[in-house]
Amino acid sequence: MKHSRLALIALVAVLAIVALVLPTIAHEGREVGEFEIEFGWRVEPAYTTLFNGPEFTVKEHGGSEAPVLGLEDTLQLEVIYGDRTKLLRIRPVFDTPGHYTADLIPTQPGDYTFRIVGKIGDTDVDESFSSADGEFDTVEPISDIQFP
Repeated sequence: MKHSRLALIALVAVLAIVALVLPTIAHEGREVGEFEIEFGWRVEPAYTTLFNGPEFTVKEHGGSEAPVLGLEDTLQLEVIYGDRTKLLRIRPVFDTPGHYTADLIPTQPGDYTFRIVGKIGDTDVDESFSSADGEFDTVEPISDIQFP
C-alpha cells in the first residue's frame, strides 16, 4: 500500500511538471544557416480577440549557442491569414537576449502563418512558420473559454 501511494505521488509530480513544460515547448525549431530559430505564439493556447503575438528566439547553433542581438533592425515579420497579410513590428524582449516578439490580436479562428524575411548576420532569411504544421497552436474561438 505504501509503494502504490508513493507511485501515485510520483505520477502526479511528473504530470505537473509536464503540464508546466508543455506550453514552453509548443514552438517550432528550425536551423537557418549557422543559426537556430524557435518560433511560436507568446501565449498558448491562442484564442481570438485576446492580446497575444508571435515570439521567436535566435541563437547560434553548434558549440556556442550564443543569442543573436539586434535582429529587430535586420528582420521583418509578416503574418498571413488566408489571403490577408500584415507586417508586424518586431521588438526585443527585455532582459532576454536573442528573444523577440510582436503584438497581435488574432480576430479569426484558424491557422496563421508567419514569414520572417531579412538577414541574420550575413545569412539571408526567408522562412515561414505555420500553425497548420502542428508545431504551435491554431487560433481557437474565444467562445471555447467564455462563460457564462
